Amino acid sequence: LTEGWDCPSVDCIVVLRPTRVRSLYSQMVGRGTRLHPGKEYLLLLDFLWHTERHELCHPADIICTKKEVAQRMTADLEQAAGCPVDIEQAEKKASEEVIAEREESLAKQLEEMRHKKKKLVDPIQFEMSIQAEDLAGYVPAFGWEMAPPTEKQKASLEKLGILPDGIDSAGKAAKLLDRLNMRKMEGLSTPKQIRCLERYGFRHVGTWDFHAAKNMIDRIAAAGWNSIPRGIDPRDYVPGK
Repeated sequence: LTEGWDCPSVDCIVVLRPTRVRSLYSQMVGRGTRLHPGKEYLLLLDFLWHTERHELCHPADIICTKKEVAQRMTADLEQAAGCPVDIEQAEKKASEEVIAEREESLAKQLEEMRHKKKKLVDPIQFEMSIQAEDLAGYVPAFGWEMAPPTEKQKASLEKLGILPDGIDSAGKAAKLLDRLNMRKMEGLSTPKQIRCLERYGFRHVGTWDFHAAKNMIDRIAAAGWNSIPRGIDPRDYVPGK
């Protein structure tokens, strides 16, 4: 028997029905937890060992409105076993701990995002650098092209050095990936090389070949990343000229 059966005088529950659902198990046990005159306790006979799988109600479940706070409060109470505890203070402490952990986790995620963005090239910057008007003016035409980029496309773009946050359609992502793969086969500069050199004022690095970009980056690195090689004006520098 579960919900809908009401007999408050029941003081013994024998559980013989297997279930993996905690709420159903709670309903079965709950048939015997009702108050009744002369009833002092409930005898629970759990022949299927459900109590090892499903936790019954803890003090935290009664006072806490959020599951994560209840879980933290239960853990705190277990550590303080044998010591007198103010339930309301324990709930307040658990709530503060959960909020602090959430804020710490969010701050960590934001820092990771900032760090990731520093390493990736904005798609608009990439399009301007390689002078790709077809990418800059792209408009989705078919249904699948209008859908958001897939997780696989986003992962591929990040791997190739492009920040996927500014790409709003699967069609644009597919076109960018095709262009990136074509540039790789043609031996042209990579998005990461573009980002690095354009930070030093070089223009249209997307038109350079891979080895020219690598050579300039190596020369800047040899100077400790602090200056551009002598005799080079990044504003009008063209490799090989």
